[in-house]
Amino acid sequence: MSSVRIQVINPNTSLAMTETIGAAARAVAAPGTEILAVCPRAGVPSIEGHFDEAIAAVGVLEQIRAGREQGVDGHVIACFGDPGLLAARELARGR
Repeated sequence: MSSVRIQVINPNTSLAMTETIGAAARAVAAPGTEILAVCPRAGVPSIEGHFDEAIAAVGVLEQIRAGREQGVDGHVIACFGDPGLLAARELARGR
């Protein structure tokens, strides 16, 4: 049985937060699930409002594109506001 690869995207640029999110996801992932915790290289250090969310959405989409190129099976946006969710769905589905 091949493993399932899930890309968990932290929309802000905090590497420490990304590592924490990745560890939490790995702790509850089913056996055979590979968790790839990532964050944008550029963007906002934290998401405090609508402006930050709009900036973060670009980084989320870049990570979705990179994940598709790496052959991941699914994506999770690890943020309360789901920045860029609708556009991310389109991109993940290949539209």
